[in-house]
Amino acid sequence: MGRSGIVEGPIDEEAEIRSVVEGRTEVGAIVTFRGVIRETSPHGRVKFLYYDFYPEMAGRALEEIRRKAVEKFGLVDATILHRVGEVPVGETALLVITASEHREAAFEAARWMVDEVKRSAAIWKKEVFIGGEERWVEEG
Repeated sequence: MGRSGIVEGPIDEEAEIRSVVEGRTEVGAIVTFRGVIRETSPHGRVKFLYYDFYPEMAGRALEEIRRKAVEKFGLVDATILHRVGEVPVGETALLVITASEHREAAFEAARWMVDEVKRSAAIWKKEVFIGGEERWVEEG
C-alpha cells in the first residue's frame, strides 16, 4: 500500500517499492524517482543538506499530491516520502514511486509529483558546505 509522509533518517527504498506493488497483479509499470544529495553546488562543495518543514502543512501537502496523482493519472498506487533534518551526500531526500498499468502514466505522474513537491510542499532546504558556510536554497 502506497503512502506519503515526512521521515527522519534513511528511507528503505526497496521496502517502499514492495509495499506499493505487493499483491497487485495489474501493475505493468513502476517508476521510482530518488532525489539524491549531490556533492557539488554552484556555491561550493556540499557536506550535507538540511531540510526544514512546516509540520502542520508538509505532511498534508504530500498526501494531497499523492492522492491527486493517483486520481489524475489513473495510477494503481503511489508513494511520496520526503526526508527532513540533515541528509548527507549520496543519500535520498525525496522518494516518489508510481505504479500503473502502463508506463506512460507512471512516468508522467512521477514527474508531476516531484514538480508539485517543489511547488507546494512546505519544505525548505539549506546547503551546508565543507568549509562550514550555509545558504538557504530558494528554488528546488
